Amino acid sequence: MAARPIDIARKLGVSTTTLRNYEELGLIPPVPRSASGYRMFAEEHIAYFICIREMLAGFSLTRISKMLKEVLAKKITSALWMANESQANLHQEKIITEKMLQLFHKKHSKISTNPALLTINDVSRETGVPITTIRYWDKVGLISAGRSTENNYRIFTEEHIRQVLTIHALKASVYYNRLHYSVDRVKEELKEFDYNDKNKIITITNDIKQHLDKVNRAQISGIAAFYRLCTQVEANQFDNQI
Repeated sequence: MAARPIDIARKLGVSTTTLRNYEELGLIPPVPRSASGYRMFAEEHIAYFICIREMLAGFSLTRISKMLKEVLAKKITSALWMANESQANLHQEKIITEKMLQLFHKKHSKISTNPALLTINDVSRETGVPITTIRYWDKVGLISAGRSTENNYRIFTEEHIRQVLTIHALKASVYYNRLHYSVDRVKEELKEFDYNDKNKIITITNDIKQHLDKVNRAQISGIAAFYRLCTQVEANQFDNQI
């Protein structure tokens, strides 16, 4: 039996405009129309709408769109691996945050047997921040790596470890506070930032950790809804083959 948009919107606590936006973004299966041009939503569409609403607390709409388009293409295994990838990325953020807390809680931290000369691989390994990200931050001037006279490779010191972790924390803080992230914004933050103010750094990092804890719960709840949708799609696909 077809459901009216207004009834679905009331059930989900959203506007009919929101439902129409989801449809225009291609997040649900094609919606047939009646002879008079009204949308005719079925149980299948409602299942997608419910999934989207439950996922929004832990995923961006962009990420949800990519995952649901795999489901719509009946690529269920690929869609589930995308959910797994999101959790892996979140876990990596947790690792970086914990490294920062450990570093700034210590009075003295020995990172390398040769602390005056670290490679970009060393910095990435010690911080958890990808090499590509560190290279980009050096390129845009967020950090300033030295250069080897032998091969012109980037060289770093222990201070760069602290800088990389701090930049990551400031970037995360900007993002999680729903502010627009940009290199210029982080540069401005760094100008006023005191690397010796450990209490401030630890406060920022603890705030990030609490946020990640909330996002983790929200993602797990969203993935449960996503998995239910995937199993429904697979079941319907199987029924249609019989």
